[in-house]
Amino acid sequence: MMKSAWSFPAMLAAALAMGAAVSSAQAETAGEKLYKQNCAACHAIAKDAPMGMGPNLHGVFGKEAGKLAGFPYSEEFKGALAGKNWTAELLDKWLEQPQSVAKGTYMMYAQPDASVRKSIIEYLQTVK
Repeated sequence: MMKSAWSFPAMLAAALAMGAAVSSAQAETAGEKLYKQNCAACHAIAKDAPMGMGPNLHGVFGKEAGKLAGFPYSEEFKGALAGKNWTAELLDKWLEQPQSVAKGTYMMYAQPDASVRKSIIEYLQTVK
């Protein structure tokens, strides 16, 4: 009978370590999970993904609002946000109540929970 060079405890430890590494690499942040629950139905986030009902949000943080080529922004949106860049403060106001930022805009979603908005904004800052 051939004796294994690996003992059972060593093999178990190696398997658990590999599983933990895979699990942590695939773990979603709270912001990513909230983005998927609240935003992904209308907004793509992957680079070069096609637009949905809303514009693709890949790399949106710091960009000028309303300038993504090919998306039909409302005139209200373009007028209210002309020359403004997406900052944490502007995104927070936007997510809290888009109609108060650009009355008549197409976006109807509003998030009253400041902690949810903060997590989503922190996630958007990481998607570059």
